[in-house]
Parts: sequence; structure tokens; C-alpha cells
Amino acid sequence: MKIPFIAAVILVLNTLKPEATAPVISNIGEQAALYVGQGHWRNAKLMLRFLGCLQGLFEGDGIFPVLEELFSRAVDLQTGSSEDSLGLELVSIILYTIPYVMASSATGFESQASALLEKTDIIASTPHTLEAIVDPFPKKQGEDEGGRLSSLGLLQKQLQDEAAQSWKLACIPRPWKEPLAQKEPKENGDEEEKKENEETPKTPTKHAFPTIAVPNPVKTGPRAIFPEIYFSVYTHQDIDTVPPTSNIASSLVRDALVDTINVLDFNRNATAKFLIDVDCYFAPDTFVKRAVPVDQLRDSPSPQKSTWKPEDVAVDAAFSQLLRLPFPEHKLVYYHSVLTESCKIAPAAVAPSLGRAIRFLYRNIDQLDLSLAYRFLDWFSHHLSNFGFTWKWTEW
Repeated sequence: MKIPFIAAVILVLNTLKPEATAPVISNIGEQAALYVGQGHWRNAKLMLRFLGCLQGLFEGDGIFPVLEELFSRAVDLQTGSSEDSLGLELVSIILYTIPYVMASSATGFESQASALLEKTDIIASTPHTLEAIVDPFPKKQGEDEGGRLSSLGLLQKQLQDEAAQSWKLACIPRPWKEPLAQKEPKENGDEEEKKENEETPKTPTKHAFPTIAVPNPVKTGPRAIFPEIYFSVYTHQDIDTVPPTSNIASSLVRDALVDTINVLDFNRNATAKFLIDVDCYFAPDTFVKRAVPVDQLRDSPSPQKSTWKPEDVAVDAAFSQLLRLPFPEHKLVYYHSVLTESCKIAPAAVAPSLGRAIRFLYRNIDQLDLSLAYRFLDWFSHHLSNFGFTWKWTEW
């Protein structure tokens, strides 16, 4: 979640001391190349996102040749087998990188982004054969499977909508748009400071994009890869407390939160703190203030203002991992503990959100995949045991 802000620091550094920027770019390029070569695809995605945020610093097309190369590997994989899911992961990396490139300080890359989107459409929009086994709400025989929401297909459509709206990407923070504060010369006329201000370059120094070779064939890496279904415990509400699937924020915010949860598995307390602070890492006005009751949002709706609750978005991301099929990335108890710690840090904000999530799962338990029903049972009993079994039992 900090990637755009760290990129902004590098952009400021480049205007003040360009020679200090080159080793940073080189180092990140080496790391990205290493992860791509070894098949550590999440780390590769995050490194490419960072480079995408720095697109304005690079000569020529910057990151686009690497994205094109990833796409050609994805095509090879998909052509080889219809059950391949590594190709989907490569397309996912491309699609999650594009919005950060388009929100960066660079301009004039609309045609490259649109051309890439046209290419990825056939892979992203085609239902994958393995989607049926990862659907939390499996379809009965003879039921229409068209209602299944593939995360990749959803992101593809959202990006196409953003391209039609001149890449608004309203949820992505743009700290690089803040004017660079120059030091005012002292009253006694410090010559060095005057000279420093005069020498500040008007346009940033351009750098060559680091070399990132995509091996052929690419490696699957240490993590099992499956297609993903977009799952939310806050669907069918009368008011949107999380970004609707028609808005690209639903994919971008979820992606950043899920990566934070899964990367920080060694520290549940830090993970919970990041989840609670999610509203600090996205554009202003993306979320309402924390702990605003749903009734208040319902009673005084404003069409101009967001109704997205940061705690709902955080709880939604945690449940998407706890109830992930065929299996979650970490032990289930880790996701239990993240939700418990979040409740301890901000009980007034998180407890009502959890209550509504539980009601959604309870209402839909007969449609939920059987293994997920057992996961929900285990989590709910574990969660209640951590809080003295206090619950609105009379209501139930």
C-alpha cells in the first residue's frame, strides 16, 4: 500500500539529485528480474508496480516492453493448455500494473495501454476450466454459470471502462502531484541557497529502464496458482459500504489489502494495524470516516460523497482469504488472528462490520461450498471464544 508514496519520494529525489536515483532504479530492476526468473510472481508484480509508478522517469516506452513480453509468454502458456493458470497470473500482473502506470506522472501512454488491453481481453474474458472448483457458491447441475465473477475478467472490464473515461482512476493516490517545496533564500541573501534554487531542473532527468528478461518458458514458482473468483461478504446491501464491482477500486484496494495480509503473515498485529489504516493509503475521499454507522450513511445519503467504509473493505479482504478455494495461502488460524487483532485495535469500527459479514454468511450458508461452511463454523467459534462468547443471543 506504500508503493505510490515511496515512488513519490524517488521522484522528488530525482528532481534534487538525479545521480542518486540511478542506483535505486538499478537495484529495483535487479530485484524484479530475479523474481521474474524464479517465478515469485507476487513479488514481481509489486516491483513492476513500483517501476510503473516511476514511468515518468524513464526514456522511451518505459515499462511497456516488459508487459508486452509477459503477455507473449501468457499466450504461449494458454495455447499449450486450456487448464494452464500461470498464463492467467501473468495477465493479472499486466492488468494490475497498467492503472499505476496511467496514474503516474507520465503522460501520453494511452495508446500503448489501450493496445495492451485489447490483447489481454481474449485471455482475461474467457471463462477458465478450473473456475468451477474455486467458486465459493458452486452451481448445481443445470444451473447457469454465467453469474460467476472471475477476478481477472472483472479487472479487464473495469480497465476498459477506465480507458473510456480518460483513466480517472480516482482511488489511486497521486503524491507526486504535490508541488516540490523549494527552500526560500534567507534574508541575508545566502548565495549558495540562491544558486541551489536556480539549479533545480524544470524537467526530471530521464533514465534508461532497467533490463528485465522474461525467461522462456517461465517458471511456475513456489506458490500453487489457481484462477480467482471475486468474493465479497457485503454484496446485496441497500447501500454500498464497499466499492461495487462496477468500480475499479473494488479490485485495486482488494489487491493491495490481500497482498499486505499474505506478505505480513509473520506479524498479525502489524497486519491488523495496516487493515485498520487502509484509508490512509488511498486518495482522499475514497472512504468515509472510520466507525461511521451504516444507519447514518443510509439516513443522510449524499450522491457526491463515498459511502465506502474502510473497516468493511478490510474485513472483506480478510474473509476473501479465509474462504479462498481450493485452500488459503497460510494456516487458517492466521486469518482468524488477523480478524481478532483488528477487533481488539478498533472494536467500535470492526465489530459492527463483522456482524454484517456473519449475517451474510449465515443467510447464504446453504449455498456456500461445504468446506467453506466448516471453515466459517471454525472461525466463528474461535472468534467468539476470544471475546467471552458475547453476542446478541436473544436476537438469534
